[in-house]
Amino acid sequence: MRRRIITLLFALACSMAAKAQDNTAVALPAAFEIKFEGILAVSYGSDTFGINVGGPSLKLKVSPNFKVGVGAFPSLIIMDKKALPRLGVSPIIEYKRWMLITPYYGYDNNNRQIWTFGGGYKFL
Repeated sequence: MRRRIITLLFALACSMAAKAQDNTAVALPAAFEIKFEGILAVSYGSDTFGINVGGPSLKLKVSPNFKVGVGAFPSLIIMDKKALPRLGVSPIIEYKRWMLITPYYGYDNNNRQIWTFGGGYKFL
């Protein structure tokens, strides 16, 4: 079994090398892409208001206009009449340039979980 796999991989490599020598471009589909996105979002919940910017995220492109994923959101949250910097983690549902998010910020001083719900816009 192992020999068959090695033989198949060797034949594939030889075939690709032969095409490359013919000066023919071999177009391979992109399995994933890495890019920068400028995201600004607001969210509210648990007596907390959050101003969120986009951080690193992992998204699955379902169609050309629709993506789902999860991401980190560096945020400024306002709770108990105080503004605090926090990092939120959220699932993302994105349609074109608009998105729905539900950031989770961990626990507050009273040992309550901080969840918010909101929307955002992608600039880049």
